[in-house]
Amino acid sequence: MKIKVLIKTVLLVLISSNITPLKANETKVTEVVVISAMHGMHKGHPSYDYETLYSLVKSYNPDFVGVEIRNEDIGLDADYLNSNYPNEMVVLANQYEKNVFGFDWLGSEIQGKPIPAQYWKNLEVKKIEKQLSNDEAFLKSKPKRLNAISKEMGTILKYATPSSLNDGQLGQLRREKVKLWQQWTKGTIYQKIFEFNNLRDKRIGENITSIISKNRGSRIVFVMGAAHRTYAVENIKKNFKDKVVFLPIKM
Repeated sequence: MKIKVLIKTVLLVLISSNITPLKANETKVTEVVVISAMHGMHKGHPSYDYETLYSLVKSYNPDFVGVEIRNEDIGLDADYLNSNYPNEMVVLANQYEKNVFGFDWLGSEIQGKPIPAQYWKNLEVKKIEKQLSNDEAFLKSKPKRLNAISKEMGTILKYATPSSLNDGQLGQLRREKVKLWQQWTKGTIYQKIFEFNNLRDKRIGENITSIISKNRGSRIVFVMGAAHRTYAVENIKKNFKDKVVFLPIKM
């Protein structure tokens, strides 16, 4: 009888103080795994091929999987997806179709709309990248360290394993590369390349934050291009601090 009275008292306190009991999943720890992918380089890779990536994701028995596809494109026609996204992202989206989220962002002008057939050809940043590749005079001023960083990153990818590609080394090189690129192109039209990529990283971070916020208490695996991983991890830590536990890469 005393127990019943106690329960009623607790409920009355909760109601009177405008507090509602937590749902079961809100009391659980949110577990997150952020896995680096190499897009086309997985094909035939000696230590990190497609099947290794898929097995790694599966090994975590995730409640949800986030892939580098815009969320508005999840579930659309296979030909459309394969023409716009890396193969492993499309495969994972299909494997986890009932529990998958897309977090990519490819520009405000097509947000919420299908990607046009000629989008990649007509995208301003792609035209500027092509212009840069033909600008011999400007390329002569390119910092030598940028070429060295690209070579170091290429070596990491060539000999990558799941654990080595997720140890943060490539991410730090990319951070240095972005900083040098920003300094090199500042005040030129080529600065727009940095601005677009920087904005994309920020929008990806916002989308990932939203996914975690809406699925607290779950185990979520995010798979993304290796270049995005460091920013994504730092962004999650900034927004959730000790409310999220990062699980280690097992392979």
